[in-house]
Order: sequence, then structure tokens, then C-alpha cells
Amino acid sequence: MTVSDRRAPARKRGRPTAAERVQRRSQILEAALAVFLEHGFGNTTIEQLAQAARVSKRTIYSYFGDKAAVFAEMVQRLAKGVSTEPPPGDTLETLATRIVTRLHSAELIGLHQLVIAESSRFPELAVTLHSNGDERHIARLAEHLRAERGPEAEQLAPVLFTLLLGLPHRMRLLGLLDPVTDDEATTHARSALDVLGLAR
Repeated sequence: MTVSDRRAPARKRGRPTAAERVQRRSQILEAALAVFLEHGFGNTTIEQLAQAARVSKRTIYSYFGDKAAVFAEMVQRLAKGVSTEPPPGDTLETLATRIVTRLHSAELIGLHQLVIAESSRFPELAVTLHSNGDERHIARLAEHLRAERGPEAEQLAPVLFTLLLGLPHRMRLLGLLDPVTDDEATTHARSALDVLGLAR
């Protein structure tokens, strides 16, 4: 009997486990942003998404259905890390700083530029970005304002969010400023809170 004869037969792969499916889904979403930013939404193909994530096209179709669904869930995932899954001890100031840090980052500025460029052909992209990004952030700011500054302060959430973007965000969209640093994000957030009399 040869060595190869004594080898145990390779286990035949069955359906992926629940944990494997979660990991694979995350793998696809993590790879998707770079692909969309490089090629634009309209020119991105399922094949490119599959190659970047090192999965088959069939896996993409099975998990998401189409690239619009990949894009939508990718945006939800990005917003989740800012507003939906707060770290322990989160406060209005730390949330405001986190919003500035992420929304003024190279990744999110690129995503906004992509949506603006593609929105005339794919208006649903703007709806997806706004509902899963801006609206989530404003809702979370409102929660903190109500809890930390009283019910009357809740109405300031949209104004505060606007100040957290401000002129620097527009300048970054135009390529006139580099992505924000941690120190700049903290200063920007505190300045926005101070303008509204919310700083402590």
C-alpha cells in the first residue's frame, strides 16, 4: 500500500455553517467598498466583487442577490460602527467625535463622492446612504441629547449633525483638505457642541 493509499479521504464540503456564513458575508462587505470606490457603482461587476472577496459569483448572488444589495448592506455596516454599536461609556461628545472621525475619513469621503457622482443614474444610492447614514447618526445624537441635556435639547440633533459636517466636510469632498486627524476630529466636535451651548 502506498502512502497516498493510506491517506484519509478528503472530507466532502457540505453547506457552510452559520458561523462560516457570517464570516463570508463580512468578508464580502469588507472588500466591497474598495471595489466600488475604484470602479464606481455603475461599472462594478459581481465578478469584481467576488474576486476581491475571494468568493464565487454564485456566493455573492446567494447571499445578496445583486450588487445594489451589497452596496446597501455595506453602507448599513459602515453606519453601524459609528452610531448603532456604541462603545461602553459613550457620551454625546464621544459620539460627536466618532461621527466627525468617520464621516471625514478617506473611506467615507470617497463613498460620498461616489454617491454624488452616480446619483443621477442610480438615485437609490443617495436614499440608501442618507437613510442608513445621516438618519441613523441624527437619531443617535437625539438620544444622547435627550438623556444628557434634557428632552428640550433633542430638537438640536439635526443642527448638531450639520455642524459636525460643516465646511471642512465640503472641502474634503472637493479634495481641498486631507482626511481628518484624531486631534482635529476632537477639536471639531467640541467646537460644534460649544456653538450650541452643549459643551461641558
